[in-house]
Amino acid sequence: MAVQTHGPNLFELSYDDTKIVYALDEGTGAPCLEYSGPMGRHSFRGDAIRTENSARGREVSVTLDGVSHLREITLTVFLPDVVFEDGTEATFRTIGIHATRRRSMLEGPGAELTTEPLEFDGTAKLIEFRAAEAPTLL
Repeated sequence: MAVQTHGPNLFELSYDDTKIVYALDEGTGAPCLEYSGPMGRHSFRGDAIRTENSARGREVSVTLDGVSHLREITLTVFLPDVVFEDGTEATFRTIGIHATRRRSMLEGPGAELTTEPLEFDGTAKLIEFRAAEAPTLL
């Protein structure tokens, strides 16, 4: 039996050598995100993914690298609200940000923040999940 949803439940994003797949679990609605790119291969589930809804869509953030208390690298992507014209797939362009926050070991000025903007080509899909099937993200 198929699970009914009201919008896309799978987003595929690409930028140069970076590939991201963001999906909602068919049973619980919990988010999952797969990342493959310059920062390696990472899988995130549930609370490891921070989401924020806005008037224009959803902001999705994950921590790619947290080296001790001195450095943290995050990825944020913006998923637009998508309306399917015909069918169950739509393409779009969106943006993302790699942000690196470095903290000083010495007393003095606070953290240094650097950002790298990313421009993604994306595909939003409505996937119909069936009980015996499980999609592979990457």
